[in-house]
Amino acid sequence: MTDSKNLQKTLFTFHHEASILLRSSWSDSPRPIERFLNIIETDETISAYLEDCVGNHTPHGFSASEEFDAVSTRQMGSTFGPFSVVPEEESAQVYLVLKELVERNIQGHSMLFYGYANGSKKYADMYKGFLNNVAQRLISNIEIYLRLAGIEMGMGNSGGHVTTNFNGPVGSAQFNQPSGEAVVYAMQNNGINARELNEMLDSVFSAAESNLDDVETLKDIKENLESIREQVTSDKPKRGIIKGAVSFLRGINASTQFSAALAELFEFLSDHGIKIPPFA
Repeated sequence: MTDSKNLQKTLFTFHHEASILLRSSWSDSPRPIERFLNIIETDETISAYLEDCVGNHTPHGFSASEEFDAVSTRQMGSTFGPFSVVPEEESAQVYLVLKELVERNIQGHSMLFYGYANGSKKYADMYKGFLNNVAQRLISNIEIYLRLAGIEMGMGNSGGHVTTNFNGPVGSAQFNQPSGEAVVYAMQNNGINARELNEMLDSVFSAAESNLDDVETLKDIKENLESIREQVTSDKPKRGIIKGAVSFLRGINASTQFSAALAELFEFLSDHGIKIPPFA
């Protein structure tokens, strides 16, 4: 097993790549799936999990190739599965299905996705339905595995995270040194593109809106996203407000897609000089 710092990096990269996959276009298939598989297969921690799932937990008699042939020959609208309710077995099944999909170079307009259309005739909806109903099973299981590994390492239980950041010319750089368990956000306006920021914030809210029915929670999410928008674009951002908004958003128990969109937002902010403590 890797150390806690590398595990945090793995979690961050995994969220980012999962977001890219779940937001990918049907017209690009199977490249986004191939990219995602390449990333998780080359990560030491995730690849060890996948090898264990496939080597020790693949359900008896399961064959991804036979599964594809069966879906292709059954009546239109057939879907893959049923998948196991045991996480490791389910991960093995989905992983092998995705590998087979890439191997067969399945395009986004393939009728193999028709069963996931939910009544729609649009290729985009079919492809999205497949990602949400099949690929996301593997994404969720990997995320749980990584977070449990983090708990074993004591991540999130060692006090506050400290982030020191330098931005801009040396003469105007900020340096913030925390005391005790304080969380430090060292910020300077680094020319954030408003359009990109809006896209990131909208992506987080859209992910929440598609998975949450609680109107009040959605309202709170929107208000906290607006707070981040206001503070990030302000000449004098208030770190306490950003910290509070980040804390609230991290406490939302939504989908993996929401977590991935949130991680991508935090990465975007970090790239522009606003350091957010990593997920723990």
